[in-house]
Amino acid sequence: MIITELGYKVEPAKDPTVAPPQKKREPWKAPVPKDAPEFFKKAIERAQREGKPLIIDFWAPSCGPCLRLKTVTLMDPKVAKALGAAVLIYVDLDEHPTLAESYGVISIPDVFLVNRKGLVVDRLKEFEAPKPFLSRLNRLIEPPKDDKPKDGKKDPPRDGDRDEHGALPGRTLEREPEPR
Repeated sequence: MIITELGYKVEPAKDPTVAPPQKKREPWKAPVPKDAPEFFKKAIERAQREGKPLIIDFWAPSCGPCLRLKTVTLMDPKVAKALGAAVLIYVDLDEHPTLAESYGVISIPDVFLVNRKGLVVDRLKEFEAPKPFLSRLNRLIEPPKDDKPKDGKKDPPRDGDRDEHGALPGRTLEREPEPR
């Protein structure tokens, strides 16, 4: 082969149909720019105050995948129920381009999933169907084992933890459950 005779190294080509694995980015602090709109600041304060994760959805009314994500995925009954454990912010890219800039948004949809510590731990840059989005959301809502308190105490029970009578674990009802 003439190429090898010229001193070049020849390697078989990799399958061009398989994308190389994406490097997972380390979590980073979600910025709150000084000039951020009031609704954005209040939503972040609420998430911190209530100890909830935050979902920031950058979108635009003219974006088809954004509207599909909003109407198909985020309004899916199971996803909507799980979203009750988080704070969701919709940021219209047309109205708030500088806020989008501070997050490095270059295309939409662009959804940032921010944990209870204020760190961006996941990012979605396209439409995603309800089932995989729910899995992604559950990973955000349920903190990993190493995120649990180290004092051995359990997290306080949430509404989804209720038993068949409507009582939270370790608590008794003040009234009798209604017959079913």
